[in-house]
Amino acid sequence: MKKLFYFLIAFGITSQVTAQSIPSSQEPPILRGHQYGKNSISIQFGTMGFGGEIAQALKLDNSLNLRIGVSYFDVSMFVTPPITISLGDDASDIDVTPKVKSILIDALVDYHPFKNRSFKLVGGLAYGTGDSEVMAEPTIKTGTFKFASDFEMDAEDFGKANLKVTGNAIRPYVGFGFGRAIPKRRVGFGFELGTYYSGSPKLALDRSGVVETLITDANILSIQNNVKNYSFIPKLSFSIRVRI
Repeated sequence: MKKLFYFLIAFGITSQVTAQSIPSSQEPPILRGHQYGKNSISIQFGTMGFGGEIAQALKLDNSLNLRIGVSYFDVSMFVTPPITISLGDDASDIDVTPKVKSILIDALVDYHPFKNRSFKLVGGLAYGTGDSEVMAEPTIKTGTFKFASDFEMDAEDFGKANLKVTGNAIRPYVGFGFGRAIPKRRVGFGFELGTYYSGSPKLALDRSGVVETLITDANILSIQNNVKNYSFIPKLSFSIRVRI
């Protein structure tokens, strides 16, 4: 038993000396220069809704990182439809119901150009699902509908309009921000500002009743031409990250 004990002590001392004698250039790549950690998870919130991300370091100094995330947006989180709009004195009101729901999946790369700064440049692609819809109809479904010009009509004849706006599903993204995807400490915070390119918006308008005569195909084409340059979707987000 004593011989075994002395052997273990001698083996431990020999191993320690051998490990200290290995030049740093011969250390396994996974250990060399590995300062913080190589993975993180996060939650985020902002103009694109709420979501989460996982991050993986692409370089051991954490100057280059890959982020995969998903976010969900529902306009009903912020407003309670319908929204009632008044047309003026003695006129009837119109209910406007926005229906905006989307799921966005991001694949982004962070690059930190300054070693000791949290500033970063961001680029990547996103896949988005969901359309934006706005429906307008009179607040009263039966009875008399009154315009501000004292013009009256049956509420059933007024009809309704449903506007749908769509963009490209694949959306390039560029941006910048502050905060590391792999925080130095256990918990870190981040801020990011950027924009998605979703292509020229495409409009579709379903209408019925008097609305159909008020809003013609020529009006829709004019609106389409006016919004065709609104191809960029801004993003402002804040995140809380945990290194794992």
